[in-house]
Amino acid sequence: MSTKIKPIKCPNCGSEKHVQLDEKRYQCRNCGTEYFLDDDDITINVKHNFEYENFTQPKEEPRVTMSNVIRNLAVVLIVFLFLYAAKHFWGGDIKVSKLLGVSDLFSVDSVEVTDDYDAIYPMKHKGRICFFYVTNRRYDYGLNDDKTLVDGHYYGFVDAQTGQVLADKLLISDDESKSLEMYSFDELKLQHLPQANKWLCLIPKQFIYEINPQTLTMSNVTNTIFAHKEAMSSGISSVNFISRTSNFFDSSLEGDEGLEISNNLAEVYYYFPATDHLYTEEAYNYAKELPSSELKGEMRDSVLYILEIKKSNASSSKESQNRLTRIQFTYHLGNPKYLSNPSNKKYDFVAKDYIQVVSSQQISDWFTGFDAELIYQDSKYLCIEYKANISKNAPTILQLRNTNGKILWTRSLDCPIKIGGVLRDNQKIWFRATREQTDRYDDEYIMSLTLKGGNIKYEYKFATSHNVRKQ
Repeated sequence: MSTKIKPIKCPNCGSEKHVQLDEKRYQCRNCGTEYFLDDDDITINVKHNFEYENFTQPKEEPRVTMSNVIRNLAVVLIVFLFLYAAKHFWGGDIKVSKLLGVSDLFSVDSVEVTDDYDAIYPMKHKGRICFFYVTNRRYDYGLNDDKTLVDGHYYGFVDAQTGQVLADKLLISDDESKSLEMYSFDELKLQHLPQANKWLCLIPKQFIYEINPQTLTMSNVTNTIFAHKEAMSSGISSVNFISRTSNFFDSSLEGDEGLEISNNLAEVYYYFPATDHLYTEEAYNYAKELPSSELKGEMRDSVLYILEIKKSNASSSKESQNRLTRIQFTYHLGNPKYLSNPSNKKYDFVAKDYIQVVSSQQISDWFTGFDAELIYQDSKYLCIEYKANISKNAPTILQLRNTNGKILWTRSLDCPIKIGGVLRDNQKIWFRATREQTDRYDDEYIMSLTLKGGNIKYEYKFATSHNVRKQ
């Protein structure tokens, strides 16, 4: 009978490394198994004789049963369904996608994204609060990756209650912004013009964008807003919101809702979107001194609430005493204003150059609060922000009052907070909050307080780092 040559392998572990003990006996160098050969059929037979020195016996594998299989399959199925829901139902949800980092759990083909937010501001989309944002976005591709997603500035809208991203779109790529010399996004100015019912965003110093929260869009109107104005045919060299310095008003509460523009011929103009009126500097200075009866447009009886602020005494180093005042005035829509109280100079300190004052009434006693600011007001509620003392680490305090000055609740936040933008719905007050005195750059929180009771909730955070699927 012919002899077939076969490699001698350990029957226990399959290793071909062995020590020949005698003519027919071998010992595996890998696992120590001793075996011998049968000459008739070259069968390898095992002698179960282990040397346990320097050898650790593996743990016995668990016995596979039907119940174990069913249980393991159930666990896998539950995990799969959870991840499927996270991806497909919450895929656009900042709370899930960005905050928890599961926006791309189904794909290893993802890219890291870094967001640096230039603006986060509350608006209303179809009656619901949403947060509009503009961010400087960077995609961290590998050296050999196709860069299908471009670096640049993006904008979007996030539903306040659910955290779902309603829209996220490219505003302008880095290459485009360089060609247009549009660099100062971190200095952008955002303002709502109630007279015209428009949100305008100015990107210094030559670009005008209109934001429409109903259509979830942000459009460059620099070249179209003055399309029928011959004086602006040379183009814009600079643009800014009309504002005046006042010790008593935030700029958003001042009278003129318009733009101050310089064209490329160095001529200054004033534009009012509500009436589509464009004034030369001379005409503007003349028109703002006219009585309301000589200006075109609607007259409106309005109410404004302000905080009067003073020092507690002459030796105090900082103003700490505050009092709420209700101002009733006549407001002219859509044109310049330079109106004062014609009958009683008592109220001239209240923005005499901006509104027609009818009456003024204090609705609260003096109360103590440092760096106090009236951050929100409407026909029902007033929200005040202040610090309890002058310490740098003093927590931020929020207080809600009704329009008669009655305190509804006072809540202290857990640390100093910088608030940017406040809006309410029927149940909550919503705002963006940034932690002060911190080295972190991702502390852009969305917070809410219930109108009833003032319960505070950190809703979610606009994270600066997350992953998205490569396209």
